[in-house]
Amino acid sequence: MFRPHPLLGLAAAALVATTVATAAPGLARTPAPEPEYTITVDPAAAGTPISDSMYGVFFEDINFAADGGLYAELVRNRSFEFGPADNRSYTPLTGWTPTADAGGAGTASTADDAARLHERNRTYLRLDLASTGDGRYGVTNAGFNNGIALRAGGAYDFSVWARTDAAAGTPLTVTLHDAAGQPLAAPLRRAVRGDGWTKYTGTLKATRTTDAGRLSVRAGGTGVLRLDMVSLFPRDTFRTRPNGLRRDLAEKIAALKPGFVRFPGGCLVNTGSMSGYDAASNWPRARSYQWKDTVGPVETRATNANFWGYNQSYGLGYRVRGSVKLTADLGC
Repeated sequence: MFRPHPLLGLAAAALVATTVATAAPGLARTPAPEPEYTITVDPAAAGTPISDSMYGVFFEDINFAADGGLYAELVRNRSFEFGPADNRSYTPLTGWTPTADAGGAGTASTADDAARLHERNRTYLRLDLASTGDGRYGVTNAGFNNGIALRAGGAYDFSVWARTDAAAGTPLTVTLHDAAGQPLAAPLRRAVRGDGWTKYTGTLKATRTTDAGRLSVRAGGTGVLRLDMVSLFPRDTFRTRPNGLRRDLAEKIAALKPGFVRFPGGCLVNTGSMSGYDAASNWPRARSYQWKDTVGPVETRATNANFWGYNQSYGLGYRVRGSVKLTADLGC
């Protein structure tokens, strides 16, 4: 037989007593207090006008909202600048895997020395090549999330800064393929010549639609090949701007017709060192948002440790035209 807990029985009895006392006729009731104010609503009247400038959008580089998100760059860790200062699991080769084909051989490492591309872009990829015949050796990038997103028929602009100590030059082959190695575009071939940094470009046209592509950059021959700023951008960016935004995302934001954009955020604006990225401050990685680091050629921009636990490339930043007024957003 079910027996209720004694405390439950007392609670039930108190509830019944209260109900009976409340419902019993003739008992005195405390009158409701008079309200301190009243509100009168006129549904036909017009409300207070609200300026369009009061409605806007908020952006902060959190959960890969910039690199891997709104910023259209498809290569993760394109300048080999990832490191433990960004995330304990990161290395300069995060996002990259050494790879070879046709019997190619060599070693892949990163270096931060006087041969660097720029003093603010300090780490580069070093390939010590030892291939013969048609062999190629290099690295493969897996992009963000599942991989590199491609649309069949789309044009994708590739670029890389390179230098070689091979007197006859170094043949470079760039391919888009899936995880199984099946091609997603016709290969792009270039010859790197000279031991000074030079930018090499080309366009790859996707033959299939996928969100799991891979980009491989491989070289033949022997000698030391240095690479930096390995980039792949869809030609079809928002308003077709180079180094631009993903069209699909940016168009949805533009369709909101915001009166303002709160950029760059939030907490990452005022977190970390307030020093600039220079030798006097020992090239700090973890520092507050520095808008001046986001302008100029992308290969000269210093990366930053993102407050939310990853690297911030500063590829997405400000565009300065003439005299401008910038205001800091210090909200969290």
